[in-house]
Amino acid sequence: MKYITADEAVAKLVETAKTLHGEMENEGAVEIYARHIVGYVLDYCHRKDFPSALVLTGAALIGAWLDDAANGGRNILKSIKQNDTEFQFAVGEAASAGSPMDADLEALHPKLNMYRKVRWPTCPCPTSGVKPP
Repeated sequence: MKYITADEAVAKLVETAKTLHGEMENEGAVEIYARHIVGYVLDYCHRKDFPSALVLTGAALIGAWLDDAANGGRNILKSIKQNDTEFQFAVGEAASAGSPMDADLEALHPKLNMYRKVRWPTCPCPTSGVKPP
């Protein structure tokens, strides 16, 4: 598997998002979203390098988030009835973290688990430098 640095990953995410979705009005938001995705992946996977296979996935998320921002965001309204005014909210389907962006990133966990490193705890005990008999 090929890995790239965090800065390279941000640049590739921005470039790929522009290629997929055309020129974007708010290039600052594109970079912020790219940095958010890269930071999230690196934190979740306990890595310092970004899996290059996730560039397309990240660029697709950026496009979805920009569409959400342009269209007023995602609502948790499930259905509306016009006469006698009935609303149904999809509260049970809302993100556990509280944000649709966080829900999108949580949905990536099965894909990210392939790249996740194990974090071994460090032992603060006094026997860490002692050799066995």
